[in-house]
Amino acid sequence: MKERNDNRYSVLIVSSSEQFNITVKKVLPDRRFDIIEIRKSASSARRELLVREYDLVIVNAPLQDGLGTEFVMDVVEKHSSGVILAVPTEVFQSVNDRLIEHGVMTLQKPIKLGELERMIRLVIAMNDRLRAVHKKLRILNEKMEELKLVSRAKIVLVEKKGMSEADAHEYIIREAMNKGLTKRQVAEEIVDD
Repeated sequence: MKERNDNRYSVLIVSSSEQFNITVKKVLPDRRFDIIEIRKSASSARRELLVREYDLVIVNAPLQDGLGTEFVMDVVEKHSSGVILAVPTEVFQSVNDRLIEHGVMTLQKPIKLGELERMIRLVIAMNDRLRAVHKKLRILNEKMEELKLVSRAKIVLVEKKGMSEADAHEYIIREAMNKGLTKRQVAEEIVDD
C-alpha cells in the first residue's frame, strides 16, 4: 500500500450518482484532499482499497451491488479509514442504530451540505489525532527496541568482558561519544561481535 502524506488526505467516494459525487467534491475542504477517487460499486471500491489506504470513505447508499452496509462494515474491520454513509430516509434509523457502534457516521438523504461538511471535518480532526498517536507510538517502539538492544549489549559486556552493569553502561555511552555514533549503533556492534 502507498504511504500517506501527513498534511494531506485521501478520500474514496463510493457512489453511482454523479450529482452526489459533485456535491461531495464541493464540500471537501480546499487543498486538504490531494487524492479523490470515485468508484460506483462496493466491489470496485474493495479492489481500490487493496491498492491504497484512504483517510475517508464516503458511501452513497444504495450502491449498484447492494445497500452498502456490508461494504461499510468490511471497511471498518479491515482499514483505519473514517467512514460516512449516506442512506435513504426510510432506512436511516435502523442503519444508524446498527452502524454507530462501529464508528460509522450515518447521514440521512437528502443530505444537508452543512451536516456533510461537519462530518468530514470531524473525520479530518480524528485522523489528525490518530496520526499524532501513531507517531508517538512509533517513537516509543523505537526507543523500546533501542533499550532492549542496549540491555543485550550490556549483558554481553558483563559476560564476555567481566564488566559490572554500571561499567558496561558507561562503556557504551563513552564509545558512542568517541565514535560519533548512537548508543544503538554501539550496542549493535557489541552484540554482532
